[in-house]
Amino acid sequence: MRGTAHSALSRGAAWRAAAAALGLAALLPAPPAAALDLLDSYRLALQNDARHQASRAQAAASREAVPQARAQLLPSVSASLTRSRNSTEREAPDVFGRTATDSFDYVSSNYALTLRQPVLRMYGFAQYRQARHQVEGAEATLDRSLQDLLVRLAGAYFDALLAQDQHALVIAQKEAYAAQLEASKRAFAAGQGTRTDIDDAQARYDLTLAQELEASQNLGYTRRQLQTIIDRPVDALAALDPARMELQPPQPADAEEWIARGEEVNPELRALRADIEVARQELDKARAGHYPTVDLVAQRSRSESENNVSIDTRYLTTLVGVQVNVPLFAGGYTVSQTRQALAGIERAEQQYEARRREVGQEIRKEFQNVAEGVLRVRALEQAERSAGQAVFSNQKGFQAGTRSRIDILDAQQQRVSVKRDLAVARYRYIVSRLRLQSLVGTLDEPGIEAVNAWLAPPAGRAPEN
Repeated sequence: MRGTAHSALSRGAAWRAAAAALGLAALLPAPPAAALDLLDSYRLALQNDARHQASRAQAAASREAVPQARAQLLPSVSASLTRSRNSTEREAPDVFGRTATDSFDYVSSNYALTLRQPVLRMYGFAQYRQARHQVEGAEATLDRSLQDLLVRLAGAYFDALLAQDQHALVIAQKEAYAAQLEASKRAFAAGQGTRTDIDDAQARYDLTLAQELEASQNLGYTRRQLQTIIDRPVDALAALDPARMELQPPQPADAEEWIARGEEVNPELRALRADIEVARQELDKARAGHYPTVDLVAQRSRSESENNVSIDTRYLTTLVGVQVNVPLFAGGYTVSQTRQALAGIERAEQQYEARRREVGQEIRKEFQNVAEGVLRVRALEQAERSAGQAVFSNQKGFQAGTRSRIDILDAQQQRVSVKRDLAVARYRYIVSRLRLQSLVGTLDEPGIEAVNAWLAPPAGRAPEN
């Protein structure tokens, strides 16, 4: 009994200890969620982006055009079965000239197995070539979809980072203005300040409250934009580490080389070139209406009581031959189709030419954005250092009596403005660099990994070499 009571007491103490531990754990703050970096976002987007998944499905559907076209040139085998009950009445004069009526009730049947091998079908040959070009265009369109996904993802990710930076800058500016406001009030109460200092600090502080609200709304919006691509809630993002960032001008340094490369491998242009070939094969299909078709036909059939003169008679027939169909006149249909196909070729060629020029302009624009972005970021980095020094100098000047609190507030506002411009310049440089790679069809996972290395490592992950 004593052992049992001691065991019960031990179990009770254990339960109380466990309950206390759970209560303590509930009071502890939850660990922060791991920050999402660009590479993680890319892998999630590959799986979850609805637009890209639709493009993949469209490409898979387009690939079936080749086996379908090939099937039109391969042998086809068909079987047919016919069985029917027949009733026939025959009226004919007899030997005396009188009308005699006879009735026949019988069952007829026919079984046939037919093999057909196309030998000459110009339409089928053109359709097969057209299907191959259609698949080429579909693969290029899928590649374009991937490039578009990467650019959309990078744009959404760095828009969210910019909104995050702007929100942090507004908070820091609000805290600085609050501190200056309190200092101005204390100085005024001590008879050392002016009412103007208080009013100016109050006005700036009130303005930052409105800016904070706008920044919070923009932060939530940009994160939701990213969420629509990766289909996962975005709580925290890996921030850009300026020390890791590599500022490099485009290589090669000649925009014309980038344009030439883009005209050759840009996925959208490749898809449009495939469309031109598809249109040319459409012309061959139209002209095929002038050519004969030749098929090799083999058939094995068995029939019984085919008609009322072969009742109870069975036939076993084997047929091997060539079937030729020669078009003579179709009312101008083939000629009209030919004219229509020629117009389709012209349309496809002009669409390609228009887009080729646009792609060249876009490449030149992003090339300049990257080249000038390097210089702009470096200039703003120097401006940031100068703005920080200006704040320090104004604070020292205020202590020496040569600067006012308004001068300090102006210097702080200028520093925040420079920091904001610097963040915009950095993110614009990154996105322009990725867009340039996308326009020449070279943006891929290694390119994303290279940019991802510029971000601060998420919690729990070691820095990548």
